[in-house]
Amino acid sequence: MRPRAQAAHGRSFGQLAGLYDEVRPHYPALAIDLATTSWMGLDVCDLGAGTGILSNSLLERGANVTAVDPDEAALANNPARGLVGSAEDTGLPEASVDVVSVAQAWHWFDEPSAAAEIARILRPGGHLVILINQLDVRFEWVLRLSRIMHAGDVYRPAYRPSPAGFDLINHELVEFTTPLTVDGIIDLARTRSYWLRSNQATRDRVESNLREYFTLEHPVDGELELPYMCLAYVLQVAG
Repeated sequence: MRPRAQAAHGRSFGQLAGLYDEVRPHYPALAIDLATTSWMGLDVCDLGAGTGILSNSLLERGANVTAVDPDEAALANNPARGLVGSAEDTGLPEASVDVVSVAQAWHWFDEPSAAAEIARILRPGGHLVILINQLDVRFEWVLRLSRIMHAGDVYRPAYRPSPAGFDLINHELVEFTTPLTVDGIIDLARTRSYWLRSNQATRDRVESNLREYFTLEHPVDGELELPYMCLAYVLQVAG
């Protein structure tokens, strides 16, 4: 997908901001705190911040957070100070933040341009933190579920980000689960980019296939624990 088209798909989540916050998993504390033992007082640019799932956790830890996102509707739901901008053009001053955090958004960026912009706004010694929550498709039933949902979770546990000009200094894979009913999983599918860009007939087919799967192939009574993995990475400017 061309960068411009890719970015456009990443700007549609604000239309379902409340639902997104309700069914998308939060980030495990071990992953958030991989970069530092204390976020208190740090100036953070939460890049591609969207509705604020990570922004909120950083605010709770005492960070000074600026949420940057091109989707104004998503930013309206974000508890941090919002700034309409992109990974390639944040609108922030040079050397103005201690940390740039990117949660669930790295795949939407034009990586070379984003890396240059992140290096520009980071203070000396600052860090880039990338967090990726995705369904744990190492479980066969979750792999089947992800295919029905067209989940698009593409990062393998062995993945290591390597943006130009940055060194990877720490990483962690954190396993966790989140409780959801079948209706909750269908709501989760509604927050996926595949659903958001599909017509009604396709959406109806996905919902029907999900309900059939949880009726016939993987019966569920009440809630189930949906397995996830969080891929967490800490990088710094090279040299």
